[in-house]
Order: sequence, then C-alpha cells, then structure tokens
Amino acid sequence: MMKAFVLTTINSPTDALFKYRDILVDLGWNIIIVGDKKTPSTFDVPGAEYLSIDQQYDEFGEIASLIPANHYARKTLGYLYALKKGAEIIAESDDDNIPYADRYPNFVPSQVKTPIIEARGVYNVYSYFTSQKIWPRGLPLDAIKNKIDQTLTDEKEVTCYVQQGLADLDPDVDAIYRLTASEAEIIFDSGKKLALGAGCYTPFNTQNTLFYKPAFPLMLLPIGVHSRVTDIWRGYIAQRLLWCMDSAVLFLSPSVYQLRNEHNLLKDFEAEVPLYTDVKKFIDLLESFSSESRQASELMVELYSHLYQHQFLSEIDLKLCQLWSQEISKYMG
Repeated sequence: MMKAFVLTTINSPTDALFKYRDILVDLGWNIIIVGDKKTPSTFDVPGAEYLSIDQQYDEFGEIASLIPANHYARKTLGYLYALKKGAEIIAESDDDNIPYADRYPNFVPSQVKTPIIEARGVYNVYSYFTSQKIWPRGLPLDAIKNKIDQTLTDEKEVTCYVQQGLADLDPDVDAIYRLTASEAEIIFDSGKKLALGAGCYTPFNTQNTLFYKPAFPLMLLPIGVHSRVTDIWRGYIAQRLLWCMDSAVLFLSPSVYQLRNEHNLLKDFEAEVPLYTDVKKFIDLLESFSSESRQASELMVELYSHLYQHQFLSEIDLKLCQLWSQEISKYMG
C-alpha cells in the first residue's frame, strides 16, 4: 500500500522536515514537498521529492493556474501528485510541527473501536484532551465552553477515513487566543482518541492529519479565502460529507509538537475574521445540505454548488472543485 506524506513550505528546510524524513522513509512512505514562489530555489531535502512551482504548472496545468501563488492551497497539488503516484493513504503536516520520534505516526486503521460523541451541535474538541482553557482555531467563539466529557469511554466501531492528531506546546489556536489567553505551553493527554458522530462539529486543520483513499476528494483547499481560513473551511466541509459516507473524523492525542514560525498576530487576526463572523452561517449552510450520493467526488461538487448558490463560496472555488473532481476521478479507481 503506497503511503504519501505531503507538506508545503516557503522556507528553507527545517528540522521538522528532516525528522519527518528520518521517520517516514524507513517506514516506506513517499515524502512530497510542495514549493511556492517564495520557496528558496536551492531547496533540497534528500529522500524527499520536491515539487517546484514550475513543475506544478507542467503537471497540472489549469488547476495549478487557478490556485494563487503564495497561498496555502497550493498544497492541493501535492495531494493530486500523491494520488497520481498511486497513494492509498495521504498524511500531511506543516514545517513547524515536529514529530515525536517515539510517537509519530500514531494514526490507526480506518475501522476503529473508539469513544464517540454523538450529541448534535458545535463542541470544543480540545476540552476532551486537556482541562486547560484552550480552543481550536475556527471554533465559533460562543462554543468555547461547549466541553466534551473527558471521562467519555463507551466505545463503538466507527469508520474514520479522516484522522486529526493534535500538537503539543503551541497548538493550533486562533489569534484571539494568542493575544488574550495564551498559556506558556500546552501538553495534551496522551493515549486518547475520540470520534465525532453525525451532526457534531468541531474544526480540524492540515497540521497532523491523515486521509484514507475513499475521502481523498474531500482534501481540496478553497482558494477564495485567506490561507488562515482555507484549511478550516475544508475541515468543516469534509466533516459534513463524511457523514454522508457513514464515516467520521477521529481525533488523536499528539504525535507532534509545534515550535511555531514567526507570525504577526494582528495580521493573523485580520485574516481570521471570517472564522469569527462567518462560521455560524457556514455551519447552518452545511446543516441545510442534503444528498442521496455516498461518493465523495459527487458530494464535493454538490456541496460546493450549494455553498456557491448561497454566496458563501466564490465562483472560482466552484470551478476549481469541478476541475479537481474531474482530475481526481482519473486516479481513484
């Protein structure tokens, strides 16, 4: 089974990249690093395959041209490239998330016995893994106190085509948290997992995430929004469509820790405004979506059309989704 690890960067190779390389190559993974215009021309990580921006245009033509340069969504082309090479599993991360040598990867088979929260609504998933006051980026601000019982242990057999590992030390939180409530470091509980049942929403990102092949079409990153928003919108979309596929997102205790790249927090705040002001409308639109399909590519086009018709996603996102679904169908088998 071909397994691929995808990451995008605008920096010189970081310690994290070499550590992922050292762990994953020995386990038989293919490592694909997606460049951008800002990525140094001398970029090289021996043992990994580097996809330069020129190669992206050569390989994927119209799709590569639609995705803006210097946008996080260029990572989408790494997913396509992995699928074209025959990937059955795709994991991903960022260049400031460092794997624990004794824990990474800690993803589990897609069929797993796990605790599951089946309450409808929006919940703070971090509350299941720590008692510290913290919430994930993209959580509606009025849901911060919607906590999950840490003693939830009743297990069910669940299909989890998407799995999100957390990150210790400086996990993924929004700029409001960093500006007002940030603690010195966060260490989440170890050895835990939790699935979210149908109707139970929480944001998840692209920083320590795994997709099994049936869910590959759900990996598309929207391009009509800022890079600080795109992965969160993708996560909510994937969550909603997994339920149509009798699947769910599984959250796992950390197998990485983050030493965050330098950020301007006020600029992050400005970029994240849709996460604070539009997320409730977004979830309402997801809740109003219905489909008879169980096939991920069809579901994506239907949901993107639904979101476009309600003026939530742009026309360019719908066009990208249609092209993406056509391209990905060549390799899904």
